[in-house]
Amino acid sequence: MKEAILLLDEPARNLHPAQQRGISDLLRGLAGSNQILYATHSPFMIFDYTQGNLLVVELDKRRHLSKIYYDYWNADDQTLIPILYGLSRGLVESIVDKQIGYNSRPVIIVETMSDCMYLNAFDRFLKDPNLSMNPLNIVPAYNKNSVLSLAIFYKNHGYDTFILLDNTEESRKISTELQSNEFKSVQMIFFELTGQPKLFIEDLMMEDDYLYAVNQTYEVKLRKEGYATLTKDDVSSKGKKSIIDNLNEIWKENQHLGWETFDREDICRYICEKIVLNETDFLSDKTKDQFRSLYRLIAERIRQNQNLGAQSSTTRNR
Repeated sequence: MKEAILLLDEPARNLHPAQQRGISDLLRGLAGSNQILYATHSPFMIFDYTQGNLLVVELDKRRHLSKIYYDYWNADDQTLIPILYGLSRGLVESIVDKQIGYNSRPVIIVETMSDCMYLNAFDRFLKDPNLSMNPLNIVPAYNKNSVLSLAIFYKNHGYDTFILLDNTEESRKISTELQSNEFKSVQMIFFELTGQPKLFIEDLMMEDDYLYAVNQTYEVKLRKEGYATLTKDDVSSKGKKSIIDNLNEIWKENQHLGWETFDREDICRYICEKIVLNETDFLSDKTKDQFRSLYRLIAERIRQNQNLGAQSSTTRNR
């Protein structure tokens, strides 16, 4: 077929992603000598990201009209989700390539996006050549119930895999499942400080430091809902083990005022943005030292695991 015009609506819509890629490859082959126009919501059906060849159609809710973006990267983030997933195809294919896995830096899987953001931001902030693990190879799990499968996937594809876990009962169950899937205890790292468990990464910050970010964020966000500056006494009076649990309790008590739920990620974004802008006077030396201890722990576990691997290899060669 040559010099034809093909108009298609949602081709391969009900097919498995692998089959959708096959249809995408077929269309790419036909595109050389034909004009093909098709609509899709599938990231597996996009093969050409050239400006003008990939168009985004978005509803302008204010004017109730459709808007076409030639520079598609300027469309709304929600509209761009299929394209962003499609652009990640190279990352996915690199993960399943075992040669890349065997030759990559250790992977550190974390439970939340906030964990990932804090680790990268503080690594940049501390600028300690003796501790820096830059570039950190951190992979955030989508949620807690995806940690196990994500860790197994990376390990099975040759990556030296570590899992950084909260010190909660749910995370301890994840570690038990990891051990039953042949992960060594050295590969599982729980938040701690001088041997004492810390429930969440936020508990490595001094309370005053973290509360500064909370107050700066919510004095604006909840101004109309009567938010008042929180003090250490307000927080500690709730009697929980973690500042996060204490803040969750305060937010529950004020739900009738429209406080909804405490958003850890909002505070994380505030702190990480201030680090990028070098506006970090609110972060004490104690907080910096406590994050340094986390990087030391991660580095030590990586060394221990490498030593175990070397010993195992020596034993097999005898």
